[in-house]
Amino acid sequence: MVCLVCLTGTVKADARRVQIVREAAEEGDPAAQNKLGVFYEIGASVEQNDAEAVKWFRLAANQGHGEAMFNLGEMYEAGRGVPKNLDEAIGLFKKSCEHGCKCGCRKYRELTGQELPPPVQF
Repeated sequence: MVCLVCLTGTVKADARRVQIVREAAEEGDPAAQNKLGVFYEIGASVEQNDAEAVKWFRLAANQGHGEAMFNLGEMYEAGRGVPKNLDEAIGLFKKSCEHGCKCGCRKYRELTGQELPPPVQF
């Protein structure tokens, strides 16, 4: 399940908006890659496809996008588009927290019982 607090944009997306997001994602914009992943995860104006969601979340996460790390962690936790792997999910939640995603901090705490120091804000 996607953490709604960490979502950017709306759940519904029209075809033109999806095309704009796709173009930015293909050019390497991590925020757009994450958003396109969300569109695929929930099937917003595209056919729902977990493997495509994982692809886009991973691209954004590899660029340090905290929300994408969280979303990818949720995919690993649930085994959606990737084999279920709680250790991988926990690691991604920790990284997402370190990159400022409060959903990642909360999820890490829920799964491990450990608090992480708040991320340093610049």
